[in-house]
Amino acid sequence: MGVPFVVTVERTPHEYVASCDELRAVASGATEQEALANLKEAIRRLISEYGGELELLGKRRVVVEVG
Repeated sequence: MGVPFVVTVERTPHEYVASCDELRAVASGATEQEALANLKEAIRRLISEYGGELELLGKRRVVVEVG
């Protein structure tokens, strides 16, 4: 099972841009699907290259309820 990351996809006038703020990773493509596929590959390479060092970013996910 893969590791989940929150990803944002934006459409610009000329391309789609997918980004993962948590990892500071960005990729683009002619379609949304291509941008996401390119971002997934970039994230795989980051994990392969830096592995545990990514944990040093000091971020963790916390769910809070506002009511």
